[in-house]
Amino acid sequence: MYSYAPALAPDHSESFNQVSDIVDTGFTFAFQPIVRMSDRRVLGHEALVRGLRGESAGQVIEAISTHNRYCFDQACRMRALQVAAANRINGDLHLNCSHIQPHNLDLSLDTTSECAIENGVLPSRVVLEFDNLPMLGTPRQLNLTREQAHKRGFQVLADNIGSSEVGLKRLAVFRPDYAKLDRSLIRNIDSSQRRQAIVLGILATARALGIELIATGIENQAEFEWLRQAGVRLAQGYLFARPKLESAPAVRVALEA
Repeated sequence: MYSYAPALAPDHSESFNQVSDIVDTGFTFAFQPIVRMSDRRVLGHEALVRGLRGESAGQVIEAISTHNRYCFDQACRMRALQVAAANRINGDLHLNCSHIQPHNLDLSLDTTSECAIENGVLPSRVVLEFDNLPMLGTPRQLNLTREQAHKRGFQVLADNIGSSEVGLKRLAVFRPDYAKLDRSLIRNIDSSQRRQAIVLGILATARALGIELIATGIENQAEFEWLRQAGVRLAQGYLFARPKLESAPAVRVALEA
């Protein structure tokens, strides 16, 4: 049995009302599968914000004023949970977290937890994707973010790993359940010794820390084969399926020989 998250503190009520209002505005979500490379079994889906007519994430976010970006970020998680539940999206649900910081951590986690439960989504199925580790603060605050997310039942993921040296250092401090390789490393990795060396180094670090790597942005068979042989187990990209609006897309089971 699951219990609801604690009630929001009084000084959070205004922010909560702003978030609730934004949830009802014009945006929705597309879902892209995350698959196991050995057999292309779907293990989860990333929720990607879209306009109601399929407008890109960039177009949707561009229309949000800067001072409303945090509320929009929170509203996205709430709306994604609603859309995923209504359309019976199976497996883990990956939700992006772009504006969570130490001062709003509890509010963000509490409202996401309560929304998940209200929509019948187990918190253990939710993977919170943090795409900006420096925004989470000091090493102590990074640890607190992971601990507080786990306390509420969530899994955590560090996104864009390999885009900078700082990202790898913070990965070792954050110790998330998952980490996504930055897609700039994946492009033509089969023919780039430099990218191969970087990915092998990240893979060794992740194994030592008990972190599961996900390769994103895979678009062709050569990239897939190199990553699979290197030992990456999970993947996401157009080679398997493109995002589908308010639905789970079919995954290409038989890839090119």
